Amino acid sequence: MSQIEELQQAVLGHITNPNLTLPQKQLALAQLAESLLPRNPYGEEVEQAFERGILHDMFESQSPFKPRYVLPDYARAMTQGSEFLEMAPPQDLDEALNFLSILYLNVPSVTGYPVFLGHLDQLLEPYVEGVNDADLEKALTLFWQRLDRTLPDSFVHANLGPEDSRVGRMILKVDAKLAQSVPNLTFRYQQGVTPDDLLRRVTDNIIACNKPHVANHEAIDAEFDKGYGVVSCYNALPLGGGSHTLLRLNLLRSYELCDGSEQDYIDNVVPRCSELMASAMTHRIRFLVVESGFFDHHFLCKEGLVSLDRFTAMFGIYGLAELVNLLMDAKGLPGRFGLDREATALGERIVAAYRRQVDHLEMIHCEGGLMRLHSQSGISCDKEETAGTRIPVGSEPDPLSHILACAPMHQYFDGGISDIFGLDPTIRHNPGALERLVSGGFGMGLKMFTANLSDNDLVRVTGYMVKRSDIDKFRHQAERHNSTCLGAEAVDVVKILERQARVVSQEQHPVSLWK
Repeated sequence: MSQIEELQQAVLGHITNPNLTLPQKQLALAQLAESLLPRNPYGEEVEQAFERGILHDMFESQSPFKPRYVLPDYARAMTQGSEFLEMAPPQDLDEALNFLSILYLNVPSVTGYPVFLGHLDQLLEPYVEGVNDADLEKALTLFWQRLDRTLPDSFVHANLGPEDSRVGRMILKVDAKLAQSVPNLTFRYQQGVTPDDLLRRVTDNIIACNKPHVANHEAIDAEFDKGYGVVSCYNALPLGGGSHTLLRLNLLRSYELCDGSEQDYIDNVVPRCSELMASAMTHRIRFLVVESGFFDHHFLCKEGLVSLDRFTAMFGIYGLAELVNLLMDAKGLPGRFGLDREATALGERIVAAYRRQVDHLEMIHCEGGLMRLHSQSGISCDKEETAGTRIPVGSEPDPLSHILACAPMHQYFDGGISDIFGLDPTIRHNPGALERLVSGGFGMGLKMFTANLSDNDLVRVTGYMVKRSDIDKFRHQAERHNSTCLGAEAVDVVKILERQARVVSQEQHPVSLWK
C-alpha cells in the first residue's frame, strides 16, 4: 500500500468511526494532517533516546505551531478589552461571563481547548455588586454548563482562592451540584488567609464529587514572581505566559544506562539524561519561537495577554517507583518505594539530583533561562511505569503514611507535582478528618492535595477527571467529552479503579502522629 493509500485509509477510519462525535472527527483529522509534516529530526543521540523509550514526546509534534500550555492574563483582558475579538471591557456580570466565554474559544493549547480559565473568583467578584444570590447562582450555573458543553475537554482548568469571596463560594456550590468533569478545578488554600469554614466547604465538595484539587498557595506562589496558575493536570505555570513544551523522562528506562548502583546512576545517568532532555526541548522551542511565528502574530501576544518572557519549559519525570525498586533489587534489598523508608529516601536523592541539573541547564526563550521540574502525572497508556513520583496503584498505604512518604518529594518540583489519596466512602461520616489531612499535609510540605473517594461517579484519572457513567457510555457509543476515551484507556491499562481506598479513623489524628 502506498503512503497516500495509507493516508486515505486513516482518514476513512476517522470519518466512519461511530464512537467519535463530529468535532472529535475534525480534531482527529487535523492531528492526522499535522503528523504528516516532514520530520524535523533531533540529533542522533536524542533520536536514539526516543527510540529506546528513555524520552517520551507526549505526542507533541516536532514542529509545534502553538505552545503546549497558555495562561493568558484574563484580568488585563477584561480591563482593556480585545481589539482582535472586537470586544469592549465588560461592565456587568452578564458581559463579563460573555467576554470570558468568547475569549476562551480563542486560547490555544496542545488539546485545542484552553487549559486555564483564570482565577475566576478574582475575575468575577468586581461584577457581582447588586446581584442577589439567586441571580448569581443562576448565572454561574448557566456559565458552568456552557463551559462543559462548549469546551468538552477535562484538561480545561479553573482556579479559585485563596481569599474568600461570594463568587468563589457560589462556584463551589454550583460545582458540587452539577458534578461535571469540565472544568477541572483547583482551590488555592493559604492558612491565615482562607477562612476555616471555606476550607470545610472545599473538603465537603471533595467528598461530594472528588473536586477540587487543593493547592498550597503560600508554597507555590513563592516560586513565581508575578503570579501563577494551576492548569491541565496539576501544572503550576507563570501567569501571562505558560509552557512551550513538556517532555518527560522515563526513569524506569533510564535504569538501563547505569551499572546498577546508585552512585553510577546519580553521577553519570542523571547528567546524561538531563542533557538529552534539554537538547530535545531546545530543538522544539526553537522551532516554535523562531519558525512558527506564534509569538509574532497571535493576538494574545500582540495585545499583551501573554509574553514570551513569561514562558518556560517543563522537564517531566515518571516511573520513579520502578527505578528505585530496580536499584534496591541490585543492592539485594527488599524495600519498595513509598512503603520502605530506605527505598523512599533513595527516591528522594534521585529527584534531588535531577533538580540540581535542571537548576543549572540554560534553556532558550524561557523565563530566567530555566526549565521547571515537573512530576508528570502519567498518561493512559503507561502500562509499566507509575506516574511521576507516586506510589504504584494498588499498593498505596493508609493516608497518613502516604502523605509522610510523599511530602518530602514536593519541595523539588516547581512545575507541578501530585499524589492521589484514595479514600473509603466512610470519610463522609468523618469530614473533619479530610480537613486535617489537607492542613496537616501542607504543614508536612505537600504542595498539592488531591483525594479520590472510591464510590463517586467522577473519577480522578491523572489530574483530570472523567465520569464512570461516561466511560460506560463511551464503550458503546460516541461520548461528547474528548477525554473520556483517555479515561477508559486508563481504567483498562493503568487500573485507576484499583487504587486503594483507605479509611481515615478518629484514632489517626494527624496532630499526634505528625509531630
